[in-house]
Parts: sequence; structure tokens; C-alpha cells
Amino acid sequence: MDVVSLRKEIHDIQEQSGAQADLREDHHEKLFDVFREIDAAIGRCREDANADEKAASLIEAQGVVMRTAATLPARCTRDLLYKLALWRWDAADLDQPVEDMNRADAVLYSVFIDLVKMLGARDVLKDFDKTN
Repeated sequence: MDVVSLRKEIHDIQEQSGAQADLREDHHEKLFDVFREIDAAIGRCREDANADEKAASLIEAQGVVMRTAATLPARCTRDLLYKLALWRWDAADLDQPVEDMNRADAVLYSVFIDLVKMLGARDVLKDFDKTN
């Protein structure tokens, strides 16, 4: 997916998640899915001639996703899961044992893992989380 399409998708989610948002809509899950699409696109950038410019634009789009999720109130436990999943996917420095994380990250990471287990939502885990 190109950057323009990603920005439109993010904008559409922002519009749909406004004050009159449908409570049945999974806005946080949609934001998480967009974030992962962008993450995959960043990984593919390495093969592109304009890699640096394209990656910078994609990283900026990820920032928009993160800020949107931060300002969008969670309405249920699954929303909390997806907000924490966004935090986890954005925190590459957490690919290490809990003992090596700073204490704040260690506690928040454990909350994320507990919530994943409680909701049976392994699909939000990174490969590192699944194997460690």
C-alpha cells in the first residue's frame, strides 16, 4: 500500500472515531492493522531506490497512527489491548528479556502480555514475544 493510501485510511479512521463514533467499530484494531501494514512497507523499503525518503514518510504515518490511538479513548478491554499492542510494536528496544528492560517498560510489558493471555489474542504479539 502506498503512503497516500495509508494516510487516507488513517484519516478515515480518525473521522469515523469522532464523538459520534459507532461503539461497535473497532477503531483501535483498525489503527493497529494500519500500523502493521506500514511496518511491513518500511521493511520492504530497503529494496527501493528512494528508500530513505519513502521510509521517512512511512515513519511519519506511523506517528500519526500512534497519536490518533493515544487521543482515542478505549471503550472496552480489546481497545486497551490494541493500544498496548501499538505501544509494543513501536518499541523495538523491548526485544530483550524483561530483566534487561527498564522497570517502567517491564511493568507495562507484563500488563500487555497478561492482557494478551486473558483475551487469547496472540495475533498482536511480535515474533520475539511468541518465542520468548
